[in-house]
Parts: sequence; structure tokens; C-alpha cells
Amino acid sequence: MTIYPQPSISINVDVSNPGQFFACCGLLELADRLWPAAEGWFEEEKQNFYIACERPLSDLLAQFSSAQLESSLTDEELTRLGSLLSANKKLLTNQDQEDKGRLRAMWQQERIHLYASPSSASNSSGFDLWLDWWRDSKGDRTALKTWAAKQMVSEMARKMFIIVHKQIESEDDLPLFFESNDDSLPFNFDSDLCRTGAARDAGFSADALGIKSIYRPLLELLAFIAFQRFQPAETEGGFIYCAWSAPLSPLAAAVAASGLIAPPRDPRYSFTLFNRTKYMKAFLPANSNQGA
Repeated sequence: MTIYPQPSISINVDVSNPGQFFACCGLLELADRLWPAAEGWFEEEKQNFYIACERPLSDLLAQFSSAQLESSLTDEELTRLGSLLSANKKLLTNQDQEDKGRLRAMWQQERIHLYASPSSASNSSGFDLWLDWWRDSKGDRTALKTWAAKQMVSEMARKMFIIVHKQIESEDDLPLFFESNDDSLPFNFDSDLCRTGAARDAGFSADALGIKSIYRPLLELLAFIAFQRFQPAETEGGFIYCAWSAPLSPLAAAVAASGLIAPPRDPRYSFTLFNRTKYMKAFLPANSNQGA
């Protein structure tokens, strides 16, 4: 019989939403980096995700709010690359072509550094995390990458991080999956964004027209963080993940989340990606594989 520790963090979660599921995984990743030996697990009956660690959610979010998010490329390099990628190729000088090739090569190996200093007030060890899961060792996009080839992921993440920082600083009891209509773009990990209808249903593409929808920036960021360690199992038709039910550290939980070692009784879910445009994708809601 598994002895469950007393959780200090409890999140109501829709595990059929891949974005919510992996946001919980990202939360566990951050909790363990702040307070080593943190454990997390899902309880399907109550639709909750629990984390047993030293401090409550408010302390974790406060530490997250004080973090820094930096690209391995400088702001000047990203700005220069962005202008070169959008410029007419016929108008580029030899120097422009050289700069474009050099900066593109650096960009294809870009890493994002998320870090926060230790806090004696909350008895945390701080966290230090490098993110680069959206490209493989050759610089090619991975299967979970949802944004277009020329979109700057560090810029997208920074804008969301600014929104999250402001909300955490201004609200004492902030819902983890709070909504925002700020002028920024989500990663579209939140499958609820697809429930309102596809472009072919509405008759137009909101992306193409620049129409901004309400989305949940903290959910998107936490899932973005999770994918460095937590990955769904890729199948011929999509992806599978498992809502593990026993308290596990991030290292073991990442294996369980893929369904590789999880007990048969733990629910598994499958989902696919929706093509928003030719180059941009979104997570669709997952279906339960229980009993399949």
C-alpha cells in the first residue's frame, strides 16, 4: 500500500486537457528545484493534482515571479536576425547574408535560461533550468513544437512571463490557470483554445488576421517548462500521456507520464495536433484510453 504524504499544493485539473496536464508537470519541476524531494501525483476521482513539498503554491509563484528568463542569444542578435528573416532576400548585401547565416545557425541551437536566486525567506534552493526541447541536436523542429518557423520563441515566452509576473505581484490568491487577453501569442498547448472552433468552422483564420484570443499564460509557460523533462509518448497517430496516481519525484514522474512504467490502472490519454495554419499547430483535447 502506497503511503501518501500530506500535500502542500492542490490544483484542480482537467487531465483531458494536455496543456493543463503538462502545466502540472511543470509546476512539479519547479517545486522540486526550489525544494528538493518534492513529489507529485494525480487523483482522478477528485480531478486534482497534488504536490508534497516544503511550502504552499503562493511561495512557489512568488519565487517564479522573481525569476529571470533569458535567451542564449542577445537581444541585439535576435533583433538583427528577425529583421534579416523578414527582409527581401534580393535586397540583402553580402554582409547581411553572412550575418543571417551565422545568426540562424545560433538560433537553431538557442537555449532559454530560467533562473531564480535562492530565497532564505522561503527556505528554497532557487532554480536553474535550461530549455531547448523544441529543436533536436541537428536544429530541426521536434514533434511538439507548435509555433511557426520564424516566430521567436524567447520573445513569446518573455511576453507571457511579463504578464504572469504582473499578475502574481498584484494578486494574493491568483488562480493557476488565470486568463489574459493581453496582446501576445500563446504556444497553444491549452486545448481549450481549440474548443471554440477551427478556422474552417469560422470561415477565417484568427492567426492570419492578427485577432488575439483570451488565453492562459501561466498554463502555457508551465507546460513549456515541463517539456524539457516531461514528454508524451509519440505514436503513429499522435501522442499518449498517463496521469500517474502515486507520489513521484520529477525524475520518476517523467517516465510515468509517458506511460512507460505507470500501472495499468492509471488513466492514459491520447491527443493529436491541429494545424492552425500551414506552419502553426495547436494541441487538441485528449481522449481517455481507459479500457481500450
